[in-house]
This record gives sequence, structure tokens and C-alpha cells, in this order.
Amino acid sequence: MSQTRLTLNGLRHYRCEGVDVPLPSVTSVLSATQTEETRKKLAHWNLANPGVADQAAERGSWIHNSVENHIRGLAVNPPANYAPYWKDVPEKVDELLENGRVLWSEKPYNKPEWHKYVGADGVGRLHYYDSKKEQGYAGCPDILYENGNGELILGDFKTSNGPYSYRFPSSKVEMDEKLRKSLISGVFKLKKTKLQLAAYTIAAETCLGVKIDKTQIIVSTAVPEFSVQVFTFGYDEVQKDKQMWFEVLRKFYETQLA
Repeated sequence: MSQTRLTLNGLRHYRCEGVDVPLPSVTSVLSATQTEETRKKLAHWNLANPGVADQAAERGSWIHNSVENHIRGLAVNPPANYAPYWKDVPEKVDELLENGRVLWSEKPYNKPEWHKYVGADGVGRLHYYDSKKEQGYAGCPDILYENGNGELILGDFKTSNGPYSYRFPSSKVEMDEKLRKSLISGVFKLKKTKLQLAAYTIAAETCLGVKIDKTQIIVSTAVPEFSVQVFTFGYDEVQKDKQMWFEVLRKFYETQLA
């Protein structure tokens, strides 16, 4: 059965292969479980920066489609406004995939047995569903590949006006205040993306019968000194992220039933 998009209680859901009930998207789960403080900050930011979020979403979609085309050997000619974000992406993607093989790029890649997870809209989606708890979700991983060392890596591509960061900048280090704020924001972006990756990892392992060794965030920025950032997380950290994701999922369903 092909997946079909639908909206329930204002949240995006999908009908998935082998599951009788529509499942919320990963992004819907994350959005619905934000703190009230985060909601207010986001609403205030959107009011102060009209149209910027939509522009970022369009840019992200373009980058995702272009990475998929690049992997498939198709030429990519970025428009001027996206060129700074695309500049070093092809080289970085080729570097990551060197001596490896792609198994999934927005949808199954040379894996015909996985095509049952491609919906009528042409998008590949994986899911997790616990029939006893009646809890689950669905989403589309960006890329799943085996690197040159035989490790299976699930990655997510992001675009950002500023860099992502694993840690908050030290107050003892002198830096431009704009960069400091950007790095602080980058920490929260990274944490949210790690949760997304944990969700996709669980879904991939459930649907595809694979074992993910590492997750990876590939961030494209227009800031020359950062260009394309790559954050890779090992198996132990991925297991911790999975536990955190299940807590978010539990909170989501408790909220929906309240």
C-alpha cells in the first residue's frame, strides 16, 4: 500500500505500509512537543522576520533535491541565491561516499525490495509502530549509505544561515557577538536534528532490517569559514538519542490524549 498524506488535528500524518492507522510525521511530533516558551519565541521571530522561514524551507527543499540529483549523476545548476549554499556540497558528498555505496537517497537507491516504502507522491517514507501502545510515526530519511569502512550511516542534510555547533561557545573566548548567537542557536538546531535522526534510525532498522552504525548531520551554510559542516555520531550516542526520541514520542501521545 502506498503512503498518503493527510492532516489530523492540524498535524501531518501518513498512511504507511502494513499499518492500519495514519501515523504522525517526525516533524509533527517534534513540533507538537515544543515547550510553550519555544513556541512563543518562534512565533515572535516569525513576526519579526516575515517570509524568512518560508524562504529557508524552499532553500532546504532545493538542496535536498539537488543532492539527490547529484548522487544520481545529474547536473545541478544552482540559482544565484542558492549558489553559496551549494558551492562545496558536491565535493563533500563525493568525499563521504568515496569507496562506499548509497542505499537510500530520499527513496530506495538500487534496492527494488524497498520500493514498497515509496508513496504515491514518489517520496520514500519509513515508519515505526508499536501496536500494543498504539504509538508510532513516519518520516523520510535523506540518505542511508555504506561508507568505505563498511559502516552503515544514516544522514540528514540541512541548510543554515549560521553554523551548527555541538557545544555552546565559551564565554572566555572572544568572538563576534553575531557569531556567538549563531553558535548558540546552532546547538539547539543540532540537538533537534539528532532527535530526527534517532527517529529515522529506528524506522530504518524496523522497516529495512538493517543496523545503523552511525548517524550524520551535513550542514550547508553560506558562511565561508564554515562552508559544509559534518557532525558524525557513534553507536553509543545514537542509542542515547533513541531513548530521548522515545520520550518525546511518549510525550506526544500523552498530549494528544489529554
